Amino acid sequence: MAKDEPYKNINLLDSHLQSEIERPRRMGNLRRTLIVGWNSGALDLYDKIREYPALGYTVKGFISVGDRVEEAEYREIPLLGGLISLVSWVQYYRIEEILIAIEPEQREKLPYIIEACKNTGVSYRIVPDVYDTIYGTTIQEVYQDLFSAKEVNLRRIFDLAGAAVAMILLFPIFIVIATAIKLESKGSIFYSQMRVGKDGRQFRIYKFRSMVQDAEKLTGPIWAQKQDPRITKMGRLMRVTRLDELPQLMNIFRGDMSFIGPRPERPFFVESFKEQIPLYETRLQYKPGVTGWAQVRWRYDESLEDVKEKLRYDLFYINNRSFWLDVKIFFLTISTVVTQKGQ
Repeated sequence: MAKDEPYKNINLLDSHLQSEIERPRRMGNLRRTLIVGWNSGALDLYDKIREYPALGYTVKGFISVGDRVEEAEYREIPLLGGLISLVSWVQYYRIEEILIAIEPEQREKLPYIIEACKNTGVSYRIVPDVYDTIYGTTIQEVYQDLFSAKEVNLRRIFDLAGAAVAMILLFPIFIVIATAIKLESKGSIFYSQMRVGKDGRQFRIYKFRSMVQDAEKLTGPIWAQKQDPRITKMGRLMRVTRLDELPQLMNIFRGDMSFIGPRPERPFFVESFKEQIPLYETRLQYKPGVTGWAQVRWRYDESLEDVKEKLRYDLFYINNRSFWLDVKIFFLTISTVVTQKGQ
């Protein structure tokens, strides 16, 4: 079969296609899938799928991540082509889920694979060993759309009710903070900044100003550092207690954010992280939060390694999100405020 050409010389697969047409009738409602990877791990994965039919997959073929693609097959399942043909095969077979089983040295291909899945609306799973090797954690599955419309609507109701109650109860604290900021340094009380939210949509986030006015006027976007001279005394107190985030209750009302979720980042850094960190774009598929699992488990970002570490926690939250995990994050956030364990 010609390299990366899913529709050319398709007669080479005539017998395979005929068997696939008949297979669903014999095996019931199985998810049509492709295995991205052409290595021992990918072949072992297929063997497990064959051994355990209850997994519910029917594998249509393998997609190679390497540069050279030769005609080949494994247990009558063909190697269809390289990554360039992935989208075409997804459309041809009406694939429902992609199984990613690439080798560690191929991890730079992950963003391309995930983007292809996102563009075609296909969910995907990553063989744990892949992410294990990259960041030292096990991520078994990441879905493009993890939650039902009912769950999304219930969360929105909770966000609106919670934000309204918080605004009323915390109003005296708002007044005290605003007065302290104004007395210490010249400039506005509030600080706004463009951030990237769900599906890459940009919005303006609001905070109490914790730095001197125009702190990045000469430097451009940079990370805050320990003992950062740009941070005011009041700003340092707000940061360790996370009170500078309180104005984001307005972002919750506007629908830009939720109480709990991955923290939104600035567009400048998002573009950089997407190029440097596999799976970073996954967190952009979910509404950002005022607080999150990464925020209560890790510190402020000071380096690329901090961002990678936080991504581990964000992906854990995405894959395990539940009412009780949100409750735990809520109380851990309160603990952070009371004990001043923030940065």
